[in-house]
Amino acid sequence: MMRSMYSGVSGLRTHQLRMDVIGNNIANVNTPGYKKSRAVFKDAFYQAVRGGSAATDSRGGTNPMAIGLGVGLSSVDVIATPGSAQTTGKNTDLSIDGNGYFILANGDERFFTRAGAFDFDVLGNFCNTSNGFRVMGYMADPVTGQIDTTQAIAPIDISGFKQVAPNPTTVMRFGGNLTSTTAVAGTIVTSKDIYDSLGNVHTMYTRFTKTGDNTWQYDVSDDPAFSSTLLTGTLAFDENGSVDTAASTDGGVPVLSYTPDGGAADMSVDLDLTRLTQYNATSTGWVEYQDGYTKGDLRSLSIDQNGTIQGVFSNGETKNLARVALATFQNPAGLLAKGGNLFQVSNNSGDANIGAPGEQAMGAVLPGTLEMSNVDLSEEFTDMIVTQRGFQANSRIITTSDEMLQELVNLKR
Repeated sequence: MMRSMYSGVSGLRTHQLRMDVIGNNIANVNTPGYKKSRAVFKDAFYQAVRGGSAATDSRGGTNPMAIGLGVGLSSVDVIATPGSAQTTGKNTDLSIDGNGYFILANGDERFFTRAGAFDFDVLGNFCNTSNGFRVMGYMADPVTGQIDTTQAIAPIDISGFKQVAPNPTTVMRFGGNLTSTTAVAGTIVTSKDIYDSLGNVHTMYTRFTKTGDNTWQYDVSDDPAFSSTLLTGTLAFDENGSVDTAASTDGGVPVLSYTPDGGAADMSVDLDLTRLTQYNATSTGWVEYQDGYTKGDLRSLSIDQNGTIQGVFSNGETKNLARVALATFQNPAGLLAKGGNLFQVSNNSGDANIGAPGEQAMGAVLPGTLEMSNVDLSEEFTDMIVTQRGFQANSRIITTSDEMLQELVNLKR
């Protein structure tokens, strides 16, 4: 009799714990990146009443008999399925489409989260907005902009990218057409601004003068009147209107040497003329590309699906600054919940496998979105009803057992 009462007590206690889990799920229905939990029950220790016996030649075997002592909590499991992405309009908010967790650093401690509410602080650190933990990733080379994802991850800090230094021009690439019917001694002139090592602008003028069938002379000068020339050469075309590199000076890629005024370094610029054509069409020959630029200040930031943070500078240049890193785990449900949408590695989660978004089975990054909670309210309300009925049923065990004990006490009257 007393066993049934204590079984009922265990049922009340365990259903109350399940209600605590359900209540926490419902409370976090709007928490970004929250992963719901479930309570799993197990039957409690059994008290043996009779052991089993083996069968003999004359009689069959008997099964063991035991009376259970109630119910207990087997586990509280985290359901790590992804939630839906919700658009926020803030480009530094990130969610993950697929596997992975963002990596946050608090000093030497490492935390993992699916809630990507991030922003840059006044010093240029990429941080979690709720606690200031720094987002980990791969920093770009400040000169080339290349990002090496084999290097060790580090806190993302763009303070060294607030401005970009001038880049002297090293290539001028020509494109377009020189009209084949141009008369001998006819000219075509085009110009292009280039930049020296201090960011100063210099205008280079190129004059093409037809000297014969399929043959042109080019002159380059920093004077629109061509009172002096910096470079002269021959540009030849074949019968199909393409540059004949064998018959052209320096194979159609001459080198312009130029000493700018103002203390800047001497310049050596490759003039790539090989993309020019000579057809009976309008003359459109011009310098379509040059690789120099002046100093620029960081104006805006953008993040792509590969987690690459790019800076747009006042000189029109766009450069890679950093790339967000992700971590995957053999058993994400085994991570240790620390509150604040944060998790840490546990003995059963496995070590973090760190990589870049879109690589090594990592998910892609969705900028301007946050991952919503994976709580399903309809499921939680149904579980709540079932839990309530279970609690009521266990309370009836106690009241019924109490009434039976009362009848037993009344036998002496």
